[in-house]
Amino acid sequence: MKGKKWIGIILFILFAAFVGYSVYQSSQEDETVTVRTTEVSSDSLTEVVMTTGMIDPSETQEIVGQGVVSELNVSKGDTVEEGDTLVTYIDGTSFTAQFDGTVTEVNVTEEEADTNAQQGQPSIVIANLDELEVSLQLSRSDASLIEVDQQVEMNYADELYEGVISSIDPVATQQQTQMGSSALLGAIVSFDSDTDGLIAGFEIDVDIIVDSVEDALVIPIEALNHDEDNNPYVYTVGADNELIQVMIETGIQSDARIEVAEGLNEGDEIVLSPGDNFEEGQQVEVED
Repeated sequence: MKGKKWIGIILFILFAAFVGYSVYQSSQEDETVTVRTTEVSSDSLTEVVMTTGMIDPSETQEIVGQGVVSELNVSKGDTVEEGDTLVTYIDGTSFTAQFDGTVTEVNVTEEEADTNAQQGQPSIVIANLDELEVSLQLSRSDASLIEVDQQVEMNYADELYEGVISSIDPVATQQQTQMGSSALLGAIVSFDSDTDGLIAGFEIDVDIIVDSVEDALVIPIEALNHDEDNNPYVYTVGADNELIQVMIETGIQSDARIEVAEGLNEGDEIVLSPGDNFEEGQQVEVED
């Protein structure tokens, strides 16, 4: 009887061990996370500031007169040449065009008093619509990246235009926005390409090229993580399918990719979209 009793105890222990091992294996499998990976590659990279600008005439002349208009020589939409008389007042004062352009606004009538000064608006406006430019209002973060002579790519009605930052205001000014008042820095883009098809007064999408590199190591931004001190890192997968945390130094970035200056080599496999619960040494399964 004693022999049978010990055999029963041993069988029970073996059964319990088998059940415990099965539960452990099952829990380990439940903890194993499937990850997607990609290779570190070498490629060119361009960093841009994306914003919108206003298409403006390169020259604008605003005339503000006073008194009764004795002679009005232009209508809205007329083209004028430099030196043409635009309007004359009863006291003999007259105003002429300072450049070849188009009359875009007329707010006076012949033989009537000009009250535009009191209303805070010009009497007549002419603009040079043959030479256009784009005016920008830059936030503080964008302004720190912008310099004169940087190349600009613009999109208007699915047509592409090229230009360059030609000037930047020396100081920022307070502008009223939907979120309240904020300081913005003005800048001007001059066109390098033909401006046919553009209409002054409309907005245009602007990409300012602030930096570029050739043959850089690049990774998708979705692979990037930061530790509690805001230091960047990525995860690679070790030979035993465990996560390895690799600290890196980053360079310039585009909207989807970022340069890796140190920490990785071309061909390294890195984990995409690492979860907040990932940690070094964690077992993972690489998705085929």
